Amino acid sequence: MSEAQHTLRERFVLLDGLRGVAAVFIVQRHAEPMLGDALPSSYLGVDLFFALSGFVLAHAYGSALAGRRMSAMSFMKARLLRLYPLYLVALALTVGYYLRMYHAGLPVMADEVVTANELAVGVVTGLLFLPTPFTISFNAALFLVHPAWSLFDELVANLAYAVRGVRMSGRQLAVVIAISAVVLVIAALQFERLHAGFRWQEMYAGLARVFFSFSVGVLIYRHRRNTQKLQPLAALACLAVTAAVLAAPTPKDAKWIFDLVVVLFVWPCLLYAASGILPDRRTAAVSSFLGTASYGLYVLHSPFIDWAVLGWATWSGKRIEDLPFAPLASIGFIAAAVILSWWLTVAFDEPLQRRFKRARNDRRKLADNPGGP
Repeated sequence: MSEAQHTLRERFVLLDGLRGVAAVFIVQRHAEPMLGDALPSSYLGVDLFFALSGFVLAHAYGSALAGRRMSAMSFMKARLLRLYPLYLVALALTVGYYLRMYHAGLPVMADEVVTANELAVGVVTGLLFLPTPFTISFNAALFLVHPAWSLFDELVANLAYAVRGVRMSGRQLAVVIAISAVVLVIAALQFERLHAGFRWQEMYAGLARVFFSFSVGVLIYRHRRNTQKLQPLAALACLAVTAAVLAAPTPKDAKWIFDLVVVLFVWPCLLYAASGILPDRRTAAVSSFLGTASYGLYVLHSPFIDWAVLGWATWSGKRIEDLPFAPLASIGFIAAAVILSWWLTVAFDEPLQRRFKRARNDRRKLADNPGGP
C-alpha cells in the first residue's frame, strides 16, 4: 500500500465528503431569504452528522477510552476544545448581528424583535455552551447560535459514550439503539417528521436522534470492513445518494415515514458502505476539502447568512430575495461560505487544535514523569 493510500484509509476520507455535502445542504435550508424554500429533507443531514461522529470518535478515541488510557473527563475536554473556538467565533458574530438589529429596532425573524433580557441570558448560557432555560422568542431556538442545539446534544451522547458506552457489548449497544428507535418513531408521529430537537418541548426528539445515530455509528465502526477498496464510481455514488436524499421531495402525509426510513436504514447502510470505499485522488481531494470546511460551515453559516442579508439590504436598500439574480447570488454566497469556513479552519482552528494537543501531551508526560528528566 502506498503512503498516500494509507493516509486516506486512516482518515476515512469519503466520510469527510459525506459530511461536507450534508453541511452544504444545511446551509441551503437556512438561506431561504436568498434561495427560496428550503429543500424538504435537508435537515436529515444532522442525523448523518451524528452517525459519522459516532464512527469517527470510536476510531479516534475508542481504544484509548476502553483501555482507560484516556479518562472520560479528558475526552470531554478534548471534545469541548475541538468545538469551542469556531463556535465562539459564531457566537460573537451572532451577538453582533442581534445587537445591530436591536438598536435599529428591526425584526430578525418574521415580526420578532430582539429582547434585551433574552439576549443577555443567551449570551451567558451560550458562553457556557448550555441551552437557555427557555426557547428564545426571537430565533425560536435554545441557543443564539442556532445549530448549537445539535452540538450540545452530541456532547451529551459523547459523555454517555465515554462513561459507559465505549465498554458496552454489541448486544447492550443494540438495546440503546432499539430504545432510541422507538422514541424516534414517537417523535416522528408527534411532529409528523424528524425536524425537531431545537426547542425545549422537542428536546426528547433531539436526544433520540443523537443517541440512535451516534450509537449506530459506533456499532458500524466495530463491524466495519478491515480494508478499503479503491472504488471511484462507488465513492461518487455515495456522495450522489447523500445529495439525492437531502434534496428528496416527499408528500407531507408521508414525511414522517420517509424520515424514519432514512434515519433508521438509509444512513446506516450508507455509512457502512462508504467506510469501506477508497475514492480516487480527485474525489478524495474534494472530500477532504469539504470535510475540513464542514464543521466551520455548519456552526458559522447562520451568522454568515444574517450578515450577508443585512449587508445587502443596507448597501442597496432592497431585500435580496426581491432581486431577479438572487438564486445566482446565493450560489456564490454558499461557495464563499464554504471557502471562508475552510480558511478559518485551516488558519485559525487547526493551529489552535495543534496547540491544545501539544499542551495535553505535555501534561501527560509531566504526569507520567513528575520528577523530570
